[in-house]
Amino acid sequence: AAVFPREKMLARTAARTLRSARPAVSRLSGARWMADDAAPAGGIPTKLTLNLLAPHEAIFHKQEVDMVIVPGAAGMFGVLPGHVPTISELQPGLLEVTVSPGDTQKFFISSGFAFAHANSTLDVCAVEAVRLEDLDQSAVETGKAQAEKELASQTDEVEKAKAQIAVDTYTAMAQALSLK
Repeated sequence: AAVFPREKMLARTAARTLRSARPAVSRLSGARWMADDAAPAGGIPTKLTLNLLAPHEAIFHKQEVDMVIVPGAAGMFGVLPGHVPTISELQPGLLEVTVSPGDTQKFFISSGFAFAHANSTLDVCAVEAVRLEDLDQSAVETGKAQAEKELASQTDEVEKAKAQIAVDTYTAMAQALSLK
């Protein structure tokens, strides 16, 4: 059977596309072994080293813990010893630290960043971090109502954005308190 020029052109294009895709595929297939290489030579530690930092204090400094649940911008995620190195922006929400079985401490985090390192260290740098038991339910409800009122009354886009951030933060506080 004769190959028509159009079919020949499509076959050449497909062959070129496959050849050019091979380096990208080999790079992607190697990505998983990089996580395995990140583990320390002695194996995965049994504890995670936590540094929970706010501008005014170090809440945890080189504290060994079992697990931390982080409110990341892409959603909640847990960090255990041996976690793949990760950088995540934090969203307002509940940060849960399991120091040991039966000892869980909860904090409200306003924003910041979390850095999971290859050596099983987690650095959480928060703009604000407040122990959940230190939040006042009625103050949160009042603040949320005021922020919603402020949002509804704004016409300036910058002021609307500031008010929306306040509403989102108070909403996250209220949700964290409901999980108490």
